[in-house]
Amino acid sequence: MPDTKRRLQELRGQIYELDLGLLKALEARAVLSREAKQLLEGQPPVADRGEREAIEALEAASAGVLPEGAIRSIFSEIHAVARGIEQPVRIAYLGPEGGFSHAVAQHQFGPGASFLESVTVADALDEVVRGRAAFAVFPFESSIEGLVQASVNALEPTELVLVAQRSMAATYDLMSRAASLSDVNKVFATAAAHAACERFLEAQLPQVTIVDVRSPVAAAEQALGDETSAALVPEDSGRAAGLSVLQANVGDSADMHFRYGVAGARPASRTGTDTTCLLFNVDDTPGALYDVLRHFAERGINLKKLQSRPVASRGLDYLFYVEVSGHITDRPVVTALESVKRHTKYLRVLGSFAS
Repeated sequence: MPDTKRRLQELRGQIYELDLGLLKALEARAVLSREAKQLLEGQPPVADRGEREAIEALEAASAGVLPEGAIRSIFSEIHAVARGIEQPVRIAYLGPEGGFSHAVAQHQFGPGASFLESVTVADALDEVVRGRAAFAVFPFESSIEGLVQASVNALEPTELVLVAQRSMAATYDLMSRAASLSDVNKVFATAAAHAACERFLEAQLPQVTIVDVRSPVAAAEQALGDETSAALVPEDSGRAAGLSVLQANVGDSADMHFRYGVAGARPASRTGTDTTCLLFNVDDTPGALYDVLRHFAERGINLKKLQSRPVASRGLDYLFYVEVSGHITDRPVVTALESVKRHTKYLRVLGSFAS
């Protein structure tokens, strides 16, 4: 045992020395980002500077020692922090504070950005339209219910475009200072969290008092002040407040994921691995939809998603939402859209972004 203990101490010491080296490298990187900030002064902000390609190159260069996904997770955070140093921006997001949209905005733009909570997606987009925010972040697709129609409806009438996307698990944890579930007699939760975790609460905490709060941040703050209380929150919100996970992933849908859209005033640059989103409407005649979609197939453009939705103001009229491979500036996409325009009553390009 003494030899094992001694060896562990040696390993901890070596790890600490390596951590110091990582810290120095990160600080040197931040110095370069500050220099880049001076060069970027006055230029329009962008949501993605090609970090995806850089991270993929790092993954390819890896010796395979780290767990799968670790390099992407670590360097995504590093790039977000650097982006916040180089071009600190204001981001509007669909509230509440500490919710999933807020977490996505923080991961995408880093702690150097400032964040503006919005009550609706339309409000978040309006902040960008009015120039009070550079980008808006909002849920765009659910792994269970598909496309978030309210988000599409809010984006469609604006001149904003999707410039980035980010997927995130939408899971709730029970977080607290308590040592066990039996110590908890009160749970703070938003209405959404309460509804999402109803089966867990009924099965595991049937006698506990549920207190509704307006945001995950408020839930975590309330739970922090009482060792017999807990909060149903995304893990990031609970950790930031100083809480620990009492029971992880307690939602009724254990594998709920959301894809979040980032919208801005200027189109995203081409990366070579892009997706373009479209809305269009066709006549109610045989073959009308085929006459649109064939133009993509004829040019070798992959159709990634097709979904229809009713137009509220037009009775039983429908709009089609489509995602295709490629950027709006790619020649095959350009020529396909030129032909598509002749077969549609309405066409709106919602944007292109890195896949």
